[in-house]
Amino acid sequence: MSSILQSTTTSPTGRRSHVANPLAWPALLQTHVHDQPVQAAASATILAGFVFMAFPGIDLAVSRLAAVDAGFPLSQEHALRVVRDFNRQIPVLLLPLVAVMLAVQMRSPRDWLPRPHKLLFFLTFYAVGPGLAIQFLKRLVGRARPNEIVEFGGTLPFTPAWQVSGACSRSCSFASGESATAIALMGLAILLPARWRVRTIVALVPVVLIFSLNRIAFGAHFLSDVVLAWLLMLWIMAWLWSVFAANGTRIDAALTRQRPTENRH
Repeated sequence: MSSILQSTTTSPTGRRSHVANPLAWPALLQTHVHDQPVQAAASATILAGFVFMAFPGIDLAVSRLAAVDAGFPLSQEHALRVVRDFNRQIPVLLLPLVAVMLAVQMRSPRDWLPRPHKLLFFLTFYAVGPGLAIQFLKRLVGRARPNEIVEFGGTLPFTPAWQVSGACSRSCSFASGESATAIALMGLAILLPARWRVRTIVALVPVVLIFSLNRIAFGAHFLSDVVLAWLLMLWIMAWLWSVFAANGTRIDAALTRQRPTENRH
């Protein structure tokens, strides 16, 4: 009897072979993400980028859902502006708090605080991901925002994701900084005890969606700006964490000037 995870087929030559059962694909995907998070994030980023480049009409179609008479009226809604402003203030409040905890751990380590290498990882990720990577892409790609292009009443041309353009010179559309800082909140799970991590990630999913999709409703970003910002940040997060986790004991010892002990994750 064939396994529930695979089916058995017989070729014209009579040779039997095993073909993956589609019912098993979600489980296989989950296993791949768990075992190879960096590779999974990279693959998802490349695949999504290819889709948005091959079908640029997706961006225009989604933005049209929020556009009325070549404008984006939701950008004037007070409640949505409050959501946008709150998202922008989170790093201003969160990063100094994490920096203070790191300083405390370096001076007088406390067991109830996250280990120093986790705190340093979080600060490093924010600097490399939402900081350097996103700002580099904005300057490199130069993509005009939805509310600036001809299709929605502006004067600038529409360009697909990843296509380098001179349409925008500052504060450009690709990739979304607000979406990057929103998905970066997932990094908080690493600072928490293992038993709270899954619950924290699940609780943050609607928060990330609200902060990010709000920017599409404003006409400030295309869907690809948001989705690719998410995936790029998860890729960078997974890669950085693999480095910090593998060297956690040495990093902790260097920051606290103590002799390395057994590495604990």
